[in-house]
Amino acid sequence: MNFDAQNKIVDPDLFRPVTIIGAGSVGSRLTIMLAREGCADLTVLDGDEVASHNVPMSEFRQKHILRLKVEALSEIVEEASGVQIRVIPKMYNGEPLKTAVVACVDTMEARQLIWKAVKDNPLVGIFVDTRINAEYIEVFAIRTCDKDDVDYYENFIRYSSVEATRSMCGNHGAIHISSTAANVACAALTMFFKQSKFKRHLRMLCGYFQEV
Repeated sequence: MNFDAQNKIVDPDLFRPVTIIGAGSVGSRLTIMLAREGCADLTVLDGDEVASHNVPMSEFRQKHILRLKVEALSEIVEEASGVQIRVIPKMYNGEPLKTAVVACVDTMEARQLIWKAVKDNPLVGIFVDTRINAEYIEVFAIRTCDKDDVDYYENFIRYSSVEATRSMCGNHGAIHISSTAANVACAALTMFFKQSKFKRHLRMLCGYFQEV
């Protein structure tokens, strides 16, 4: 691919491997964004099939319904960018993790399992957690071995999905909302690889602008 139009902002040579857990509305869009920016080492885990309600909010099409999300996404990404992603057609179950890790999952319990694997893990430089509740978005970008970042994030990971309110993921929104969350996650990863500097927490009510 020709990256000349964007390489002043994003140098593809700076990208490192990224593991994305969850290939739904946010995960599918994030995968394609990273591939189109030049990240050629992408691993995606998800054991679900594409359902009809996934189509309006993600990169999937009607022809992908009932196919495994990761297999369909692999074809979409290769067609869009030429990148061949590594797919693992199963749900994450606590296996060791390394590289940059992004959680695009639906429950707090899934996040807690991922966090257990990345916390204080020197093989994981950055952990990004994306959350959506209708029009509300939260994205965390955490250095996994930085005490301040770890202590901060643990204030937002200790409760269950039942107890979660604003911070839960599962009450999905529309494509502009999932796209915004994917954009923020992609920006955090890009800034981390570019200069190791990024904001660790973004909260926003998507689409609501402040009048000036």
